[in-house]
Amino acid sequence: MSVASQNICPAILTSLSDNLINNSANVNIHGGTLAALNDPSNLSTGTIIRQANNDGTGHSKDVRIVYKQRLTAEDTEVTKSCDFGAPLPYLEMPFNVSMFRSVSFSMTEEQLRVYCAAYSDLVAITGSSDPNQIVQRANGIGRAGVALSVVREMYNDFQLAANALIQAMNQDLIDSIAGSFGAWYGQGGTVNAQNFEVEDAASGSIVPKGLFQMKQLYMNSGFNGAPIIVGGTGSLQRVWMNDSRYFGQAANGLDYSTVRNNTGIAEFYFDPNISSSVLGSENSAIVFAPGSLVYTPFLQYVGSFGDIGVMKRFTMPIPGLPQVKCDVRIAPDECDELWKVWMECYFDVFASPSTLFKSTDDNYHINGIFEANFTDNS
Repeated sequence: MSVASQNICPAILTSLSDNLINNSANVNIHGGTLAALNDPSNLSTGTIIRQANNDGTGHSKDVRIVYKQRLTAEDTEVTKSCDFGAPLPYLEMPFNVSMFRSVSFSMTEEQLRVYCAAYSDLVAITGSSDPNQIVQRANGIGRAGVALSVVREMYNDFQLAANALIQAMNQDLIDSIAGSFGAWYGQGGTVNAQNFEVEDAASGSIVPKGLFQMKQLYMNSGFNGAPIIVGGTGSLQRVWMNDSRYFGQAANGLDYSTVRNNTGIAEFYFDPNISSSVLGSENSAIVFAPGSLVYTPFLQYVGSFGDIGVMKRFTMPIPGLPQVKCDVRIAPDECDELWKVWMECYFDVFASPSTLFKSTDDNYHINGIFEANFTDNS
């Protein structure tokens, strides 16, 4: 098993997937909510929370989140004095990484043995052990074709299993986020969904007003960065797919795709689980400010974990969604001459609390996480 554990590794699984044939292993996986939470703009603005989730050992699922509220007009004085206010208190809340999903499959002993031999051939043929160089060089070497196809088949098994893991995790994440919505700006702290009309029902053309109403409410709340939207197969996805250079608004000199990109109105992620979640509609959407929702995985096998008996354990990027990692266990079933594989994730999502702002603040009950319905006109 030593050869296999060396070859079945994150680099190989995430870099030998350049086969563009349309089959169930190569059709793109919808990253959805997981991809949105791992958007670069979201990762770069959740620093304090991410540090709080790391106790330096990698073995604690319990997290304590600390934050402070900003002061408001009522905290000011109208006369000069030597009085001073108390230190701004830290507000603390416990947070536990509680969700878990796992998917498993098996490989025959022959399949794994052939895979290891094929990978060794690729290293010898290409003269490299770097996965990216192997792919680049092997694609131009005819005699590497058979070995490449064997390695890709192994990758396909992992990717086919990964699809189930991603679907299930996205469903769990959406349902969790749905319980964390805050208020929209100007609603007096009342938490409810806002409806934005973005499409003409008769012609299918874009109704820009709804998008800019959404962006106006978002900007008035003062959160930085373009909002990130997770939506279903409804009107907003059709708007995002619209390239009007050749029809529609372009007839009047307006290219909507250029307008959308240049204004930085939002980042959109399609998640097919939206309509089957507690949100319940293809037009429903999660809108959040970068950093307001933070994906908090708990990886068990970070670093060099030794074997436990004959079981191999390691952490790897999820095939099809390499920005997210999972734990992997591989163990032999000696009687049936099989290798059993588990891909697993402990994970959760931290949502900014609704107490982020004081009751006297314009942003009372606003936490940067909004529920929206992007609809067509009736």
